Amino acid sequence: MNDLLSNEILELSPYDDDFPTKLLSEAFNLRLEEANQITKKVYDEVKTSPIYSKIMKNSGEEKTRIVVDVSDNFIEDYKNGTIKLANEKGCLVAQVRENGRYGEKLPIKEEKYFNGMSSLDISNALQLKAIQDSIAEISQQIQAIDESVREVLTGQQNDRLGLYYSGVALYRESICVSDEDLKKQMIAQSIKTLTDSSFQLMLTLQSDIKYLKNKEYDANKKNKYNLIIDKMENINRSFSAIHQASILKAGIFCQQGELKAMASVLQEYSRFIEGTIVKNAYMLAQCDLNDTGKSDGVWNKRAQLQLNVSNIVKQLSTSEQVLYIESEGE
Repeated sequence: MNDLLSNEILELSPYDDDFPTKLLSEAFNLRLEEANQITKKVYDEVKTSPIYSKIMKNSGEEKTRIVVDVSDNFIEDYKNGTIKLANEKGCLVAQVRENGRYGEKLPIKEEKYFNGMSSLDISNALQLKAIQDSIAEISQQIQAIDESVREVLTGQQNDRLGLYYSGVALYRESICVSDEDLKKQMIAQSIKTLTDSSFQLMLTLQSDIKYLKNKEYDANKKNKYNLIIDKMENINRSFSAIHQASILKAGIFCQQGELKAMASVLQEYSRFIEGTIVKNAYMLAQCDLNDTGKSDGVWNKRAQLQLNVSNIVKQLSTSEQVLYIESEGE
């Protein structure tokens, strides 16, 4: 897979809060361009094949084709001369050599086939094409969430976010490494660090939500208001870093061509949104001074992200993809 990145990405600082979303966007566009090239090549090859022409000329007719499946030994015998192929009166025949002589001629039908790309390449291309619209849809919601995320992260480079920024820095440094083994190690370490930061912050966020949900602040009525504000600041910081880490991990996997891993990250994020944010969105909106409490509020937008992420995961996990080839004017 081509892992070239634009100068815009290469010049971004690890502390630039646009880094995760820009990486995911650029990585997906890169893979989508490859998918377009692959599907176009498949289409062009099929269009120029004699089989396709015959099918289009005889549309609607049922055809039967017999294919001989030979073993690896047969192929080896053909290569070393034990079996030879010859053309007799316009027909392809095979002869098996025994005791130094070639025996009976066996008729063989020669069939051309396309040997340019693997089925995995084509499958990946079809999967990318399938989720194209869903990625565009989720990107819009990510942009809306990112506005509040960036506001929270500004000036918040403390210990709580240290692991996240460490993971970002590791990946940013790996981009400039020429040794492939070292690059892979750094990328793996970056993903591990981002994962560790996400889990730690998820536990912290869940603990803070539980504090608000159980109204533990009532134990100190004098400072009740300030306790709620402090907890909401912590929750916003944790959520922002979890969001950034998830998007960055998805971007890294997509940039490496690992679509299923990207889907796994998005699914993990989806479950976090569904299990932690959706059921507490109303309460969080009530406690957050920056939330309008309406449909366009911060926490309502965050809760809505879950649906679109799930759609992408479902499309990527579909085992069978179909490419329809149509002829112009038919």
